[in-house]
Amino acid sequence: MKLLSPHSNPAKAPRRQRGSAVIVVMALVAILLLYVAGNLRTLDHLNRELKLLEKKQVRRLQATYPSTNSTSLHSTNAATLLNLPK
Repeated sequence: MKLLSPHSNPAKAPRRQRGSAVIVVMALVAILLLYVAGNLRTLDHLNRELKLLEKKQVRRLQATYPSTNSTSLHSTNAATLLNLPK
């Protein structure tokens, strides 16, 4: 009668290999979390920069085309911008 050793079953990894696999998986998860954190930080910086650019553009456009209650001015500006005959 042949006795089975604990290492004879290929489906079961030795305890030491299972511990190493856990450490490797944890290291990969840590690297992925660092990558996600870096991307979130970059996204936040880009969002702030976009808001700043939008504010500057709104100020620039308001200075170029002041808003009035006159409808003839708006139609003239629209015709001029679209190069349409008046």
